Amino acid sequence: MLLFMNEFEKELEGRIALMEEEGYVFPERFSKRDYIAVAVVALVCTIGLIAGGILL
Repeated sequence: MLLFMNEFEKELEGRIALMEEEGYVFPERFSKRDYIAVAVVALVCTIGLIAGGILL
């Protein structure tokens, strides 16, 4: 467990250092359209799970 945490901390420090570089380009933020798409997919999956449970 200690070895895993050590590797995790090294990876985390490396990624933070990368993000702190001057030329780093941050990704675009989610738009309203993106949030709606995520909600629709979640709703369709939930309906599919419920329908599958009823049909079995």
